[in-house]
Amino acid sequence: MRKFIRAAALTLSMVMTLAVSAVAYAASDYDSVITIVHTNDVHSRVNGEAYVSSLLKDLKSKNENVLLVSAGDVLHGQAFATLSTGKNVVDVMNAVGYNYMALGNHDFNYGINRLFELEKEMDFKVIAANVVKTDSGEKAFTDRYTVEIGGVEVGLFGLSTPETATKTNPKNVEGYTFTKPVPAAEEEAAALKADGADVIVAVAHLGLDTETAEDERSEAVAAVSGVDVIIDGHSHTVLEQGKMIGNTLIAQTGEYLNNIGVVKIYLKDKKVVDKTAELIRVPADDEAASSGFKPDEGISRLIADIDDKNKEITSQVIGKTPVKLEGARENVRSGETNLTNLITEAMIAATGADAAIENGGGVRASIEAGDITKGNVLEVLPFGNYIITVKATGAELLAALEHGVDTAPDAAAHLSQVGGISVKYDSSKEPGSRVQSVTFDGGGDLDPQKTYTIALNDFMAAGGDNYEMFKGRESMIYKSLDESLIDYIASGADLTQIEMGRLVDVNRTAASPPVTEPAAAEPEPTAAVTEQRAYVVVSGDYLIKIAEKYEGVTWRQIAESNSIGSPYIIYPGQELLIP
Repeated sequence: MRKFIRAAALTLSMVMTLAVSAVAYAASDYDSVITIVHTNDVHSRVNGEAYVSSLLKDLKSKNENVLLVSAGDVLHGQAFATLSTGKNVVDVMNAVGYNYMALGNHDFNYGINRLFELEKEMDFKVIAANVVKTDSGEKAFTDRYTVEIGGVEVGLFGLSTPETATKTNPKNVEGYTFTKPVPAAEEEAAALKADGADVIVAVAHLGLDTETAEDERSEAVAAVSGVDVIIDGHSHTVLEQGKMIGNTLIAQTGEYLNNIGVVKIYLKDKKVVDKTAELIRVPADDEAASSGFKPDEGISRLIADIDDKNKEITSQVIGKTPVKLEGARENVRSGETNLTNLITEAMIAATGADAAIENGGGVRASIEAGDITKGNVLEVLPFGNYIITVKATGAELLAALEHGVDTAPDAAAHLSQVGGISVKYDSSKEPGSRVQSVTFDGGGDLDPQKTYTIALNDFMAAGGDNYEMFKGRESMIYKSLDESLIDYIASGADLTQIEMGRLVDVNRTAASPPVTEPAAAEPEPTAAVTEQRAYVVVSGDYLIKIAEKYEGVTWRQIAESNSIGSPYIIYPGQELLIP
């Protein structure tokens, strides 16, 4: 049982104090404390770095034994980063005072050669033990470091997810291999222990997702002898007080700098006697003024200066949408949305392909109702992917669509968002036998023997997200996906008439459950109804659910009033007229 008693609650005015002393302890229990401030999966949302800097300065004023580390996926994500191919983010991290960084899969999105260039601009150290040259096995980056802090030797090593091979464009890491984390961790922990390390920390971009192979998750590394703490990322998991597995503490903050992690390692005679994890919540914009947690003004100014330089490009208005275009992570990875269908429409318009597929994980943000700027599109499609058309048989297209829905209804980055075709599938069937029908917009059903032109992003065409069936096909290269979407919106596309019903799970969209006796007839709509009310769809709505809110109104009446075919095929932000 631990000797320490955790603080019961945090308030905004107490954040800075409790961040320094998150536990109560007896002086005889320890003789030194090492603090690790950590972030992960920032994806270039750098405004929170001003709070990281503020917290870091406060902690160091009370105890100088502090390290600041990133568990990766920070250099890419939004226009702030992509307009400088990562340099703007490095400048901010340098100013904040990071010490070490593990590499996330999206940190390779500009290509590994650009990553080598950015490394030269960093005042902090990149660590990666399991990224090696394929031909020689030579490590691509420094694998481990030992640093003396307050008389204690702290050893750190880095790990990157092997999923990087398919979760960045495979071309970005050609010639490099991501080895299994556990053998790499065993080697590094043994070497650090031999080097005299008193504390061993893995800075890892591995995660806890069950979608990830079991032997590639951070829990597997936690079983490695000698590893005291894993600063983790990749799965965007919020671990309020960390997760203990055996003697190893796993810490992760969630995503986008909504939280800052603080790990404390307590030692007695250079032996670890306890370790704790806490999260410090970063105030939302509307809380900032009243919060006792204030950002570092110097970092805020640096970010604002970079934003000002970027605004000349990102603020250009290209169109207008009357409804929210839905791109939330949980929605685009579990079903179609109006935004994903708009993107695939743009892909068809740019290429004239028979069909288009966009992986749901490639869509990273929503667009609110109102003006649409170039910056909005860059937030939605931050990866700089370009469109490729490939020649593929109907059988290969069917294999791709089966792959795209193989984990449904569970959310997955590889979900196939489609254009030019309508797909019906049944998530209750065995994976590989779920697609029930594929119908082309131009008419006709999918023919397994026929050759079609398929539009993809270059990530998928290279086998990303395990779309292996398209690798090596005859192809043509078009402009970038974000440019194509910008052009499509700017051309005057009607955003009030985005077609839905392209990707339908028949297991989830049945209008009603089976009945064993005749159902009561629903009242017919009457011509006498003249008054109509407006209702704005929210996430989770379907027509049957909405109809229950209004006495005497059926879902069929709402469907007829709004020309909707299915009670489930509506989208958040859509305005419905209720008779």
